Amino acid sequence: MTSKQWYYAQLRWAVMVEGKEGLREWKEAVHIFRSEDVQTAFPQALHIGGLGEDVHTEGRREVETRLAEVVRLDCAWAATKLSSRSGSVQATSANACPSIMSSNRRSTCPNRPFNAA
Repeated sequence: MTSKQWYYAQLRWAVMVEGKEGLREWKEAVHIFRSEDVQTAFPQALHIGGLGEDVHTEGRREVETRLAEVVRLDCAWAATKLSSRSGSVQATSANACPSIMSSNRRSTCPNRPFNAA
């Protein structure tokens, strides 16, 4: 049986409003979780991001929160102190479109962290 390692995933969601407003803001959060290896950690990060997706109505407009990207996925096995943060940022362009992450963008942890930037 292999031991699980700790992983640090920084996730970004796009909050989009139906109609002219379009992209309202970006939401970001950091999640810490355990996984067997980076090949299983990446799908876990996508799953966690999917749990943050939402659709609701504000008046007559539909507001959708969709996972835009896994900003960073690091093996945090050597960390002695872990912290978390979350927040949102006002969108700077109404025409911005969130990207969809591909499961073929992986790294070999612990040597190199995953970084989509």
